[in-house]
Amino acid sequence: MNVLRKLKSLVKGFGKGGDDMEDIADVSKLETAVSAVMREKSREWWDIFQGALPQKTTHKNFKPLPTAYISTAYLAQLVTGEIKYELADERLNVFVQKNLIPNLDRIVQLTLVGGYTVIKPYITRSGEVFFDVGTSRDFLPVMFDENGHVTEGIFFERIRYKGKIYERREHHRFDGKMHFVHNSAYLYGTRHHVELSEIPRWETLLTEGAIPSDIPMIATFRTPYANNIDLDSELPISLFANSVQTLHDIDYAHSEYIAEFKKMSAKVFGSGDIFQGKNGITDDYFVTVESDFNTTLDNQIMAYAPPIREEAHKAAINTELRLYEVQIGVSSGTFTFDTQKGLVTATQVLSEDRTTYNTVSQLQRQLRPSLEALAKITANLARFYGYEVADGEPAIEFGDSVFEDTGTEFNRRFQMVQAGLLRPEDFNAWYFGLPIDKAKAMLPKMTEAFGGDE
Repeated sequence: MNVLRKLKSLVKGFGKGGDDMEDIADVSKLETAVSAVMREKSREWWDIFQGALPQKTTHKNFKPLPTAYISTAYLAQLVTGEIKYELADERLNVFVQKNLIPNLDRIVQLTLVGGYTVIKPYITRSGEVFFDVGTSRDFLPVMFDENGHVTEGIFFERIRYKGKIYERREHHRFDGKMHFVHNSAYLYGTRHHVELSEIPRWETLLTEGAIPSDIPMIATFRTPYANNIDLDSELPISLFANSVQTLHDIDYAHSEYIAEFKKMSAKVFGSGDIFQGKNGITDDYFVTVESDFNTTLDNQIMAYAPPIREEAHKAAINTELRLYEVQIGVSSGTFTFDTQKGLVTATQVLSEDRTTYNTVSQLQRQLRPSLEALAKITANLARFYGYEVADGEPAIEFGDSVFEDTGTEFNRRFQMVQAGLLRPEDFNAWYFGLPIDKAKAMLPKMTEAFGGDE
């Protein structure tokens, strides 16, 4: 089978496998790594991310703040805002820069919400490499290795076709030498199996596929937090898994703040004959009440204009935000409720902001091996389809300018090169964000560096 035929037989799978391919008729019968407790909690985290907290609303018009969304987006931006991720192979690197890098901050944010994401490359019929991302909403892990990376799991994809919803289940399994894929499709919500060829979007997919590999062909990125919800579970937890009550208290305080303006807004109460209306509210400011018509006109009208406790309610919201910051590992004052703008984040991260720095560094340490694995996976897939792929490690730099002065860091590293404590190629790789081999090739010959002739 030539490369073109392979690509035509595939949209989001692998080439056809051999006799060792395990046929799994119904992946729903697999025992997964997700317990009932973790399944329930995962749904709760995604509901919170959408602004729907599990607790009952405490006000008729409950007014939640998008705290979970803003905080995960803020940390994701710090993790990936200055990232340089380049593959050694120039052709594959073009696809990474075009189809992966623009989505990295979203991937990190989704990881912080659901606890983990999985990433897999796939090659389209045009030969371009794209990247699929699965979260705890649409990927079901079955097995993990010792480092918590997925070795078996199922991607779920649902589409509507001719008024019905169909679900494709893409089962992945790694046995140490081969990575297997099995595709199946069902009418959603039933056990009714349908052929992939019946759905136009899936008609080019193979039912079975396999690719030789020494690592799983799925890269796993997970939060670094220990699971204290289900101690027997191998799954990680959400950034705000232990902050659900605090998030509710923030929303409660904000709802009280909004209610204060409604309860304390100025009104004028008077008898119906004065306002020429019926009993009840005539508009937002004038309210008719019952009157015996025997009192004087002055006594039939009462103004109501109590002071609004704006600062007290604002302080209550910010107090809860301080607690939330401690719980998720960001520095005090990162999130602030402003009466003019609502919930806002700090405009800059100061160099002494060590709490946030440590949390971001921790997340970057988790992301680095995932990106290293993804580079190898992408190269494996390209070689499988017959591409010439250059060898070499990926260049990964996260950047620290939001935390420290890059000019100061430049001088510090340059002095280390002059003192012989840092190799010049390592300095170039850091400064230009290049793989080490390219950084070394940039160096002038020693005679040129010292003004001599070759």
